[in-house]
Amino acid sequence: MNNYIFTYSESIVLSLIKEIEYIKNRSKNINYSLKTCQNEVLSSRLKSELNKLNQNRLKILNISENILKRNCSELSNQFLMEITKRSNSLQQI
Repeated sequence: MNNYIFTYSESIVLSLIKEIEYIKNRSKNINYSLKTCQNEVLSSRLKSELNKLNQNRLKILNISENILKRNCSELSNQFLMEITKRSNSLQQI
């Protein structure tokens, strides 16, 4: 039974890591597009998407902080926290 809980917990952390990587890559692409975009409507949509991605990133940051508080000895939890914090640098408008 204990192994099942561990596997379940690891899959949550892995899913969050995958999601934060998606957010990081998508944010990078949006920022690049914003630099070259000359259409106001498209720029507005891109900024809106970037804001939504940032909100999701903040939710993941909150979740990862809570996971880390409960079990700070797990390396995967610390890794999730580090990746989430590093993704902050890509959230610019």
